[in-house]
Amino acid sequence: MYFQHRYLEENKAFVGTTGLMTIDLPQKGLLSGLELRLIGYTGAIDGTPDCFMHDYITKIEVIVNGSQVVKSLTGEQLVGLMHYWGIKHSQWEILNLPNDYIREQWYIPFGRWYHDLEYMLDLGRVNDPELRIHYDFTKTSHHGWSKGLALAVATHAPTICVIPHLLRDSDIIPEGYIKSSEIYRFQSANSKKENMIVPRGPVYCNLYPQALYQGKGLEDCGDYVELNINSDDVVPLRLAAIHLMECVLRQYGEYFGHLCVDALDGQAFPLPVENGWAIPKCQGVGNWHAQHYYSGNNGWMFSLMDMAGAALAAAQETSVTYGGCYPFSVGAIPTFNLKDPRTWVKSAELGDLWVRMECSAACGANNTVILLADEAVSKYL
Repeated sequence: MYFQHRYLEENKAFVGTTGLMTIDLPQKGLLSGLELRLIGYTGAIDGTPDCFMHDYITKIEVIVNGSQVVKSLTGEQLVGLMHYWGIKHSQWEILNLPNDYIREQWYIPFGRWYHDLEYMLDLGRVNDPELRIHYDFTKTSHHGWSKGLALAVATHAPTICVIPHLLRDSDIIPEGYIKSSEIYRFQSANSKKENMIVPRGPVYCNLYPQALYQGKGLEDCGDYVELNINSDDVVPLRLAAIHLMECVLRQYGEYFGHLCVDALDGQAFPLPVENGWAIPKCQGVGNWHAQHYYSGNNGWMFSLMDMAGAALAAAQETSVTYGGCYPFSVGAIPTFNLKDPRTWVKSAELGDLWVRMECSAACGANNTVILLADEAVSKYL
């Protein structure tokens, strides 16, 4: 028994600046996961570092039987969920510098963790399995951040490598696979209270609320978060934002990241954590230094100064190591444990199930609040 790692696509070029790339997956075998490696090339950036590869990739889907969703996530959601799945996100060349390559490497599991032997996608039991990647390399803004720059597609067409992880020479019969997708969304508002109804039927392994926007986040849109079963019969969870955050940190640990950007003095740029910290370091040539100036949910400013303390007018190459909670403002409901089926919820046996989000009085109306779900699927159509 072994896991096979071989290129399905190697440096396949995206066509044009926006569109949909469809890649046919193998017709048989036990698919444990898909490894994706993406490369792009930046333009003449001048203090406009707001867009990264996970922003340009607007949707990643694995579809079988023509329209049946197995995975459907944005690039940001995939990176956020990798943290909760216990899968490391390579930080090599996550950057936004002038005229330079940017790279990101992701992994889509079909089990509960990396190379799970009990949950995999059995490709022999589905028809027409496909990987679909929606992209927009012209993007200059996202989630309230507006100082981005389109990729220099004419200089270097973005490319992707796709590496299926297939279990070979095994008599294992998987119990099923894990489906991951969005199941609910609403628009935030000051003091708004929303019951995010969870569809009945599936077996839910985990639920993940998300609320990503400049300077705002899940902490603002989940001033209180409640998990409610059968209309108040059972309320396993009701916590204020800060206490929910502590539970999530204890269960999953802190998210750490590193990136390099072309930064301007006093200009905020997206750093995708809440209640976090950042350590900047000057990388360019010259006698200057960077220091932490301001942090907020999903946003940071740095003060860039010469050795006499005067602010620098030009953008500077700045390396940032950071950490915090809720990567890309994706949280988790700590009632669940993806690794322990005893904590999963069989929603077909319930009257109803919802996650109640209570927005703060200063939440604002710009945030799209989303509920993502992991489902254990044991029956094939």
